[in-house]
Parts: sequence; C-alpha cells; structure tokens
Amino acid sequence: MKKYILPHAGLLLCAMLFAILAALAAVLVQFLKGSLLDHAINQQAGLTTRLALGLLLVILSEIGCYYLFNRCRGLFLVRAKEGLRAAFFQGWLDKPITLDARAAHGEALASYTDKLDTVANQMLANTPLLAEVAFKIALVTGALFLLDARIAVLTLLLSTTPLYVPRLIQKRLQGAQTAHMEAFAGHLGRVAQWLQGLELIRNFSAQRAIRQLFDKSNRQVREKHLDMLKAAYLSQTMSTSLSYLSHFIILALSAWLVVEGSFTAGQFFIAVGMIDQMSYPILSISIYLQEIIAARPALKALEREMAVHQPDDRELKALEAPVDLHLERVGFAYPGGSLLFDGLSLQVVAGQKCLITGPSGGGKSTLMSLLLGYAQPLTGRVLLNGVEASRARNLMEMIAVMRQDAVLFEDSLRNNICLYREIPDEQIIMMLKRLKLEQFASPEGLDCPVSEGGKNLSGGQRRRISLARTLLRSAPVIIMDEPLAEVDPQTALEIENIILEMRDTTLFVVSHQVSPRLLRAFDHHIRIGG
Repeated sequence: MKKYILPHAGLLLCAMLFAILAALAAVLVQFLKGSLLDHAINQQAGLTTRLALGLLLVILSEIGCYYLFNRCRGLFLVRAKEGLRAAFFQGWLDKPITLDARAAHGEALASYTDKLDTVANQMLANTPLLAEVAFKIALVTGALFLLDARIAVLTLLLSTTPLYVPRLIQKRLQGAQTAHMEAFAGHLGRVAQWLQGLELIRNFSAQRAIRQLFDKSNRQVREKHLDMLKAAYLSQTMSTSLSYLSHFIILALSAWLVVEGSFTAGQFFIAVGMIDQMSYPILSISIYLQEIIAARPALKALEREMAVHQPDDRELKALEAPVDLHLERVGFAYPGGSLLFDGLSLQVVAGQKCLITGPSGGGKSTLMSLLLGYAQPLTGRVLLNGVEASRARNLMEMIAVMRQDAVLFEDSLRNNICLYREIPDEQIIMMLKRLKLEQFASPEGLDCPVSEGGKNLSGGQRRRISLARTLLRSAPVIIMDEPLAEVDPQTALEIENIILEMRDTTLFVVSHQVSPRLLRAFDHHIRIGG
C-alpha cells in the first residue's frame, strides 16, 4: 500500500496536523468542563462565565479542526484511489495478451469495482483515521496521568482489550471476505454474459430460465455477503461489550475516589469525559483493524492481477522489417481438448500472401493467436525472422490485426481510425473513399461521434472502418479475419483490389469466401480443421 500512500504523504501530514489540534482541543474541553463545574458549585459567577466563553471557543476550534482534518483525509482518499485505479488499468495495459486473458473481461470488471472499492474503502480510507485515533489516545493518556495515575493505568489496561478481538477472528474475517469476492466476481461475469446475449435470450424465450439462473447466482452472493457481515458484526459486538465493561469498571473507581475525597465533582466529570475520549478511539481502532484485516485478501488479489510477468528483456530480440514467417511442425490443443492441428509447417517470405480457410472452430483464429505470441504451440515453433514469437520484443509493432468483430470506442471516427496516432486527414479520407465510406470522407465526417461498440453504425460500416484502421497502420505483417464478410459486392470488390495491390506487406487472410481471381493472388493456401 505504500506506493499508493506515499505520493500523497503531504495531504496525510496535513490531515494529521489538524487531527492533533482537534485532539488537543478535545482534551482541553474536558478540563474546562470540569473546572466550569467546580467553579459553578462554588458559585464563582464571573470566573464561571469566562470559563463558559472559553469552553465555547475551544469547542468551535475543535469542530473547525475536525472539519479541516476530514477535508484533508477526503482529498487523500480520492487521490490515492485514483492512483490505485490508474495502477490497476496500467497493469492490464502492460499484461502480455494470452488466450485466457482475452476472455477475462468479466473478472477484470469485478476486480475494478468490488476488490478495488474494498481496498480503497477499508484500507486507504482507514489509514488517516487510524493515525488520528492514535494521536488522540496518546494525548488523552498523557492528560489522564496528569489527572490521576491510577485512573490512567487502569484505563490503558482495560480500554485496550477490544484491540485483540480482530486478531482472534482474523482467519474468519479474511475467509468470509475472500468467499464474498469470489462469489461476486463469478456473479458479475455471468451477468455480463447474459447482457451480451440478451437478443439470443429473448429470441429463444429463455427469460424465465435465465432469471432462475440469475436468482441462484444472486442468492450465492447474498449468502456470502451475509457471512462476511456476520463475522464483522461478531467482532464489533465483542469489541463493544469489552469496551462498555471496561468503561463501567473505570467509572466505578472514579466514583469511589469521589467518595473517599480524592476527587472533586469537577475532577470526576473530567475523568468521565476523558474515559469517553479514550474508549471510543480504541473501539474505533478495533473496527479499523477489523476492516483492514478483512481487506487484505482483496489487496493481494489486486496485486496479483496488476503484476506483469514479462520475459527477461535480455532474452528478447527486436524484429526488423521485412518479416519472414516459418512454422516448424506446429501442433496445438486446448487443455483437455483434442488437437486442432498437428505437424503444420509453412514458410511465408516477406511480401507473400497466405490464405487460411477451414470450418468454424477448426483453429484458424487460434493459429493467428500463435503467430501473435498469445500462446505457445504444444509442439513445434513459430518463428519470425528466426525468432520465436514469444521472444520477439516488438512483435505487436510488426503486426496489424483486423479481427472479425470490429472493436470501436466511444469517441470520434478519426480517433477510432487513428487510435490516437498522427495520421493526416487527407490520407484517412482517401482510404475511406476507397472503402466506399464517402459519407465520412471529410474533416467534418471524421469528427462524427462513434457510440460505444459502434452501435450507431451498420455491421458493414464497422467492418470497413476496422479495415481502414488496419491498412493505415502500414505494418510489415497484416492479419485480416474475414475482411469480406458483411459488406456489399461493390465494397468486397474494392477490398479485393486493395489486397491484390499489396506488394511489400506479408498478408494473412482468414476467410471462408474468396473469389477465384483473389484466390489466384495468394502464394499459400492452407486449410485448418478439415
């Protein structure tokens, strides 16, 4: 947690300064209240009035200091949480892409919401609060020794007993928190799938069945959440009970000191107030510790997800254009599955074109993922300029990918095509005209907003925009996944012409529909899965 706290240490120190001033004011309030009572009993009207005014001024100062403390700790929390979110997102940006990671969006969202909020609200938020109550306990303890050493010692001995409760049920707290996080992550992943398949669910009238599955998943989250709350409530109840018992014993001793004449009424009043000032912070520490202990599994899970395990940079090699590809007897199977392909060998020289066909699910996209280094082949090697794909430092710079499902962000059309790189508008407009997207082929058209996922565009428009983005990258190697699907015949013809005109680019096309004239343009044609 230090990496998220230290950048904002100034705010934390500022909060601590106001916390100390507020604690000093709170202690002074108790002594002024006791003196006020003694002088009132002795009927010293003038001094009583002055003490009352002084007490009011100190109370107002305490309120003001606590307000400034809360302002500083609030600012610390939002900035530290901002840093935590940024670190989480950066961790995902830096992660090597794998076949599993591409499907882990639901788990990532669950972590970004539930785990991240748990760490922020139970660890970051409690950091300044723990420091604040620690200062208050230290000041109150010193004041109690000034009042009466016997009361001070007894208060320290008895009031600290609630601190041991969270430690006693630490495993139960952490286990309940972990179970709740896992249940919520699974629930969120399932909900994301159901929402994505909403059209399918309605088309097959499966609303009732899906609702039953949702209710079952929702109940599991509820049960795990309740188990977590039960553990927290047990800890709080035990801490509160010990606190009240300690409070009673100390009050009984203070009352006895009044009876035997060691305390005045005002001193008893001070003792009662100081005990309140001591017992609540200690009880608060117990609660804060309980929340921090319970949040540790969430922090560890986040740190595991944010950790980026990259190969040693000394073992990586940079690729330079042009790029030759060599598949050496490559075989691959998913865990527990049968071989998708085996003994696949292929030599693609820079500038050549390779067509990959085969039935759906036969392994065409998987083969491209091996080329991109997302997974290791079960047997054989995938080499680019003699370097294994997993050992290429700049592999993603060398390869531009156009997936079958176009990914579009909620932004302008220009930014979706350029992906925030500097490309002249004239170049983009020329490409859009070639792909029959004349309605966007102007500076004004490039400023058009694209909704999330490109929902305000047709399927064919999304596909052609994705193709324009891929071609404008001018990468040495281009992979096109079904570039001719969902486009009209005229646009398909123009895309074929673009493919035919490619000369200095190594091209891989995954497609199930290819015209005879385009088929003749490919140097290699391999069929996967059939």
